[in-house]
Amino acid sequence: MAKILKEKPSYFDKFVCTGNTTCKDDCCHDWVLPMDMETVKKYHEFEGELGEYVRSNIFEENGEWFIRLGENAKCPFFNENRLCEVRVRAGEKAQIKICDMYPRELNIMAGHYRLDRLIISCEEVARFLYTDTKDRLEFVREWTEDESVKEVSDELKDRVEKLLAFRDGMVEALQAGAFDISLFEAVDSGEELGKLLDDAIYFECHERSMELFAKARSILAQVDEIRRDFYDSISEAKGWMRRTAAYFAHRQLLDCIQDEKMDGVLASVFRAVHVLELLCLARFHEKGDFDLEDMIYCAHIYGLNLEISMHNINLMKEVRNSAKDEEYPDGENSMLRPFLYP
Repeated sequence: MAKILKEKPSYFDKFVCTGNTTCKDDCCHDWVLPMDMETVKKYHEFEGELGEYVRSNIFEENGEWFIRLGENAKCPFFNENRLCEVRVRAGEKAQIKICDMYPRELNIMAGHYRLDRLIISCEEVARFLYTDTKDRLEFVREWTEDESVKEVSDELKDRVEKLLAFRDGMVEALQAGAFDISLFEAVDSGEELGKLLDDAIYFECHERSMELFAKARSILAQVDEIRRDFYDSISEAKGWMRRTAAYFAHRQLLDCIQDEKMDGVLASVFRAVHVLELLCLARFHEKGDFDLEDMIYCAHIYGLNLEISMHNINLMKEVRNSAKDEEYPDGENSMLRPFLYP
């Protein structure tokens, strides 16, 4: 039995899918939805109307089970209130595993450390990030014992503890404004940002995403002027960007354990903020104004297209990716990846 350190954002347990109450977009369209066999078995055991309802909307092909997409490539369980009808009738755990998991990422491991987190591609998660955390992005930690976990070496434990201390210091420093020069002045040129966008792999089935990225490309030549106007006009903007940088730092700095180097990971934190900032600038330039809902929406679009792809996360570390023409690169380490590619 090993002692492990578990951590999660302070708002983690507050998250629940809100459907039409807050989301302009939804997760329940266009994806190929393979089912886990545990849920398939559960659906075949449902009785009465619910059993008939779920079984009429799933099918088997070559030994695998899928949800049958309906009109406009919508999930057939997506009801008029923009919620999952299966979840409404039978509870959250009745959803297929991928729907139960997203936007959660659970049990991210580093030695004796375990992290549960939420992804800002979900608008409700972004809302928590920018409204529920007050002046600081905060995390809840606790030590626990787990019989299924083996003790790690003292060397690895010491390395993880030092990295966690470094990361926590970075998160606090970013929120306190200590890295404002890197966040708001020392940015990639418009040309470099354009190259980066060209190399990224997007989910082209999301029309709104493509529209915003196209607008971002259209302002590259004016980006410095628009940035100055943005921060002069929107008093909350720098606070939102500091919070965003802290979020990215907390997510990405654990990569140092796998990468065994620091420079690319640190660069990716600031570059990710700069790309998200570019989306915000495009939105601001179009509207002539920018508010909390715009910040949430831009974070959602960024997360949907860049944050859940390991190709694009690595791209943030490298600036350009020589393997940009690979359709879906190897090395995808998120449990979501096999399911999210259409």
